[in-house]
Amino acid sequence: MSDFEVITDPVLGEEIWLTRTSKGLPLRVLPSQRFAEIAAVVSIGYGSTDLGFDLNGEKRRSPEGVAHYLEHKLFEDEDLHVFERFGQRGADVNAMTGFTRTTYYFTATSMLEENLDDLLTLVSKLHITDENVDKERGIIEQEIRMYEDSPEYRGFFDLLRCFYGEHPVRNPVGGTVESIQGIDVEELTACHRAFYRTGNAALAVAGPVDPKIVLELAEAWELPEGAAPASKFPEDLAAVRSASGHSKMTVARPRLLLGFKDRDLLTDPLERRDRQLHSQIILDRILGGSSEIREDLHQRGLLDDSLSASYMGERSFGFTVLACETEEPEKLAGVLKEVLMQPMQIDEEHLERARRRALGQYVRSFDSLSSLAFGQGEEALEGIKPFALIERLEKLSCAELVERHREMFREDSYAMVVVGG
Repeated sequence: MSDFEVITDPVLGEEIWLTRTSKGLPLRVLPSQRFAEIAAVVSIGYGSTDLGFDLNGEKRRSPEGVAHYLEHKLFEDEDLHVFERFGQRGADVNAMTGFTRTTYYFTATSMLEENLDDLLTLVSKLHITDENVDKERGIIEQEIRMYEDSPEYRGFFDLLRCFYGEHPVRNPVGGTVESIQGIDVEELTACHRAFYRTGNAALAVAGPVDPKIVLELAEAWELPEGAAPASKFPEDLAAVRSASGHSKMTVARPRLLLGFKDRDLLTDPLERRDRQLHSQIILDRILGGSSEIREDLHQRGLLDDSLSASYMGERSFGFTVLACETEEPEKLAGVLKEVLMQPMQIDEEHLERARRRALGQYVRSFDSLSSLAFGQGEEALEGIKPFALIERLEKLSCAELVERHREMFREDSYAMVVVGG
């Protein structure tokens, strides 16, 4: 059995125990007595954008929505009775699929061994038939139609389709009603065998637990050993496909979404994490709650509290998105675009405030058991060392932020979408 390395957080003194199982599974345990609950997270490096890959010398192209469909089917194991078993123990269990990973998790106040064993079994055992795959199709169709009725959802993917002409990030995570018709037992089985492997997964557990017990359960996990095949993505780094779009829906107020796509990619996970940090600091500097620019737009009646701004960057795509409700979407889009693209003013005083704000958010994350487990599961999957954010914050410079701002906001990377009548 593997030995643990124990790393201590330099700010809060919290410990993270990390190791790899004999099959190569990254494992992180946060044995804290500050919580009454236990949270466990299994992260699989397989999401909605992983559609093209080679398997045993065969080039495969999956229909859109396979990763999400597979998540549904793993939860529908009629032998395991997932929700019933966890519910009888007072535990909550769920899963979610994103662009690049699928996550399975539970929270509970007791019975770590029983709950974790069931979670691991759930992820590794695929019990499907033609009949239950067809039955699930109707359920997923209803879920897809429900999301299509959401202005936020429709607008977001319409904006991504303005950004990207070929990359699968432009497709809804669950696929479309048409695409899921091509998902069958053979496709689900092939994708499960390809991507649900110890070299493409991570386990994180937080709460009042014994790391050695967690390791014993992880060692017994019957997940196949080895790495997953490399997903193949079309290079889609050119200028945006379209600078504007319009989603016709009946809404109380028009919804504006605008943003910029990244025109280059970073292969190193830690560099991507740096870019995430830099991008969020820039957005906060320009349009955060204490920003003088945001306050001016608010005083002029151009902006209200519905504005949100975020950045997402992964191994094959990256983009910045702003969204808000407004009666004058085209006018506001022009103002926000101008504000974002003008040279950013940031000095050491602003930088220090940004450091403190980011550090405060980091400290607050330790108040949430689920956030701790999710964060460590994601970092373990990416191979990022615990507490790396602290070191990166200390090295942050104004020059880095100015350079990121310059590459982040470009005319040919811009697009906007209006959702409304």
